[in-house]
Amino acid sequence: MKEIEVEVAFDNSKEEVIRILSKYEYIGEKEIYDTYYYDPQRPNLKPEEDLRLNETFRVRKTDSSSYITYKKQHFKGKLWIYSDEYETSIGDADTIKKVISLLGLKPLIEVHNKRKIYKHKNFEIELEEIDGLGLFIEVEKMSRSDNEMREKEKIREFIRGLELKNVRELNIGKNQYLLSKKMGKKINLYNDTKY
Repeated sequence: MKEIEVEVAFDNSKEEVIRILSKYEYIGEKEIYDTYYYDPQRPNLKPEEDLRLNETFRVRKTDSSSYITYKKQHFKGKLWIYSDEYETSIGDADTIKKVISLLGLKPLIEVHNKRKIYKHKNFEIELEEIDGLGLFIEVEKMSRSDNEMREKEKIREFIRGLELKNVRELNIGKNQYLLSKKMGKKINLYNDTKY
């Protein structure tokens, strides 16, 4: 399955966005702690010069579960299109972090995220509040389609219908955004999609 998503920044208040999203099915809230790792011995998990992460490996801990996830990103030029995502649950995040450390991988960045999750048809809509970054909306769907650009455009059309203020589509992941802030490096955060 391909994870196809669009993540946007906007200028609405949290209260305004909750009001906008209230017409969709409310699934619940989730607090997430992600730790991303890199391998000092191999280049595939290291950021590129522009901090693009072509492959990521993370440990995710939520209120009730823990997971390990590997993602391979697919780009068209510099534009992110979709990810192949492989995820499985684990028993104890702290133990797996110790194992990962013993295998030689090093923490790259940590992301703390509080989500309000909604559903509409085959879209999952998440209002994300990310420590150090602020508010975002992520709309995603899992797809077997070979036309990722058409699937992405369907998500964009849905976002346009939300009528948010000054919408900007991220062309990087939240982990890359935080990494750029941590390193004090200016990177191109947004693509030129019009909303």
